[in-house]
Amino acid sequence: MIVFRAQDMARPLRTLSTKEFRHFANKVGNLERPFLKEFFPRWVGSCGCPVLQMGFSYNKRKNMVELAVLRACTATPDVSAGVPNGNPDSGNGEGDVGWPGMMSIRVHELDGMYDHPILPMAGETWQLLEIQCHSKLAAKRFPKPKKGSKPDGSDDNGDAVSTLDMRSNSDSPLLWLRADPEMEYLAEIHFNQPVQMWINQLEKDRDVVAQSHAIQILEALPQLSFSVVNALNNFLSDSKAFWRVRIEAAFALANTASEETDWAGLFHLVKFYKSRRFDANIGLPKPNDFHDFPEYFVLENIRNSLLCFPLASLRFQW
Repeated sequence: MIVFRAQDMARPLRTLSTKEFRHFANKVGNLERPFLKEFFPRWVGSCGCPVLQMGFSYNKRKNMVELAVLRACTATPDVSAGVPNGNPDSGNGEGDVGWPGMMSIRVHELDGMYDHPILPMAGETWQLLEIQCHSKLAAKRFPKPKKGSKPDGSDDNGDAVSTLDMRSNSDSPLLWLRADPEMEYLAEIHFNQPVQMWINQLEKDRDVVAQSHAIQILEALPQLSFSVVNALNNFLSDSKAFWRVRIEAAFALANTASEETDWAGLFHLVKFYKSRRFDANIGLPKPNDFHDFPEYFVLENIRNSLLCFPLASLRFQW
């Protein structure tokens, strides 16, 4: 019925009203069943879908992740206040909105991946949770200063690496975090974590949803660094990655190319395209190769991504 209604060109909206959808769902799924009885009061007539704002900090002394969560909903305030939860036995306060169950937080550490189903989806809208880390950092050993070295630990040759840069990646055993990784909730999640963790998620997580999410976050950063551009380029060059996500990385490289990064994204795109589709011996493009369709689609979309650049910049790179 929904498919037929969507294909009906005579209907202006080609959608189902709430009343029609409820009648259709009751006819097919029998909403009087215990596990379906609260569906419409909770998801349609009450608070809608959850909207979560999350951020965390690492407590080195306790070896814990302190996760702060603010929960809201997609429904307008007057609607969510009018139907207090659709569940009289939930125990929430009057006008409070919530959803059943606990949301899982996935923590990727140095020693492995751990799921923590600890985030209640009902109750207080502000929550501060503690997640115990399993990995532990090894004790740091700093080399003794050599004779003739400066007080800050560098020598006259200037070859010493900044200890601050070395510590920045070893101050916690965390690689990256994800909320609701199995997508058990129809939720809008805004998760704040350092840029390096988004890069780790893009490079090491095998879930295409996690990879795509990391690309979106990195592309939208107000200030870009060469590490972000290099991470996007490395993912684009990974033939084992899903081709659609590689295309997203290509467009992200195009959108992030600017004078701030010396047009590095444009340089990587042109270099990648020329290495696979340009014959240097004859100075012309190679014939299309349809033996590898994923690679073919990636290259075609790289060409499309180059259309957003001025012609002068393309001539300079080519």
